[in-house]
Amino acid sequence: MALPGFFKKPEHKRFNIEPRYWDPAKEEREERENRIKAELGMTDDNGQYIPNIKGQMRRSLRHKNTDVRHSNKKSNIRLFIILVILLIIAFGYVFGWDLSILKM
Repeated sequence: MALPGFFKKPEHKRFNIEPRYWDPAKEEREERENRIKAELGMTDDNGQYIPNIKGQMRRSLRHKNTDVRHSNKKSNIRLFIILVILLIIAFGYVFGWDLSILKM
């Protein structure tokens, strides 16, 4: 006899799939209606979805390039400042500048 309140048995996993149904008659009828509407000049422009992937890719690449250029510019400025500081320290060491002023 099991203890009813302390342990729960796991429920079985349920698999519920909705079967897909293809109606060739309906598809043929819709194609015929669209063809007749096109012949009569009654076409609706919203009938077909045309994705704008090419434009989206160009836009994202353009923004990415500007971000990369901006970060490269910052990196180059930082590198230049570090290089100038190192050159000043190197010249001070080579030419024997008196840096005892900094040792307070």
